[in-house]
Amino acid sequence: MKKVLLSAFAMVVLGLPKLSAQIINPNFETWTPDYLAGAPVMDPNTGMGHSGWWDFNFFNYSLLGNSPVTVFQDSVNPTPISGKFCAKIISEPMYKQDWDTLKQFGFNIPDTNGIIFTAFYSARSRITVKNGIPCTTKISSLSFWYRYVPNGSDTCSCSIGMYHFDTATKQRELIGGGFWNNYTAKTNWTSATVPIIYDSANLKPDTIVIMYSACSLYSHPKAGDTMNIDSVTTGLPLGIENLSQQNSHVNVYPNPANTQINLAVTSQLSVGKVEVYDLTGKLMGSYAMHNNLLTINTQQYNTGIYFYKIYDHSGEQMNVGKFSVIK
Repeated sequence: MKKVLLSAFAMVVLGLPKLSAQIINPNFETWTPDYLAGAPVMDPNTGMGHSGWWDFNFFNYSLLGNSPVTVFQDSVNPTPISGKFCAKIISEPMYKQDWDTLKQFGFNIPDTNGIIFTAFYSARSRITVKNGIPCTTKISSLSFWYRYVPNGSDTCSCSIGMYHFDTATKQRELIGGGFWNNYTAKTNWTSATVPIIYDSANLKPDTIVIMYSACSLYSHPKAGDTMNIDSVTTGLPLGIENLSQQNSHVNVYPNPANTQINLAVTSQLSVGKVEVYDLTGKLMGSYAMHNNLLTINTQQYNTGIYFYKIYDHSGEQMNVGKFSVIK
C-alpha cells in the first residue's frame, strides 16, 4: 500500500482558470480533516479537489511515513486577529522517505520544515498539484499579521510569485513577486507588508503563489519554530513605475545585468550592507557597501529577477528594489 501511494505522486503543474485577486480563505476560518491522515489532523482549505492553502500534513498518514503534523488550526494562543481561527506552523523534522518523496517532485526544502502554500490539489485517479491560486490583477503588495517564536536563532519568511501562462509556449512565466523575512521573536501579533515588484509592464498575471515558512529554508533550520498567520490581504494595483518610492535614491545599472550589477545610493544615507535574494527567498549574497557604491558579480546568478535590500549600519532596512539578470 505504501509503495502504491508513493508512486501516485505524479504531480502535474497546470495553468489555472482566470479569476480575481481575492485570496482564498484569507482569515484561515475554513478547515477540513486531512484527506489521508484524517481527523484530528486539519488543513486550512475546503478539502481535496479545491484551491486554497495546502501543507504536508498528509505525510502524517501511517502508511506513508507518519511524519509530524506541522500546520494546525489555532484559536487560543494567540487570540486570532479576525474570526475564530488562525494558522499555526511549527517546524519539525520529516521522516526520511517522506522528505525523499518531496525532493523527487521538486520541493527543494530541508528535511526540517514547516510551510503552508497556495495550490490546487486532487487525488483521484492520479495526484495533481497545481501550484498557486488564480489571480488576474497586478496587486501592489501582500499584507498579513504574524507572530513568531523561534527555537533559538532562526528566520521565518513569506515569498510571493506572480505568474503568467503563455498559451503559445504552454509555459508559466514568472513576471513579478516579493520576499519578506523576519529574524526576531514577535510574541504579539505584528503586521507585515510585502511589496510586489513586476518585471513586465505588459503581461498580466493569472496565478499567485504564496508560501509561508516557520524556519529557514536555506540555512540551518531549527525544529520547534512557531509562526502564526492571520488576515492575509492584497494591496490595490499601482502603476509599475510607482511600486517603490524608495528606489528614487538608488541607481541600479546595467539593468538587466549580465556579469555584474552596480548599486549607487544618491542620497546622504548611511548605508551599511546590501542583501540580494532570488524570488524563492534564497539569500544570494550579503555585501558591504563602501562610499554608497557597490558592484556585485552576477556571473554565478541564473537568468531571472532578484531583489535587493539595503540596510543602514544599525541593521534597519532602508530600501528595497529589484533587478534582472539575463544570460
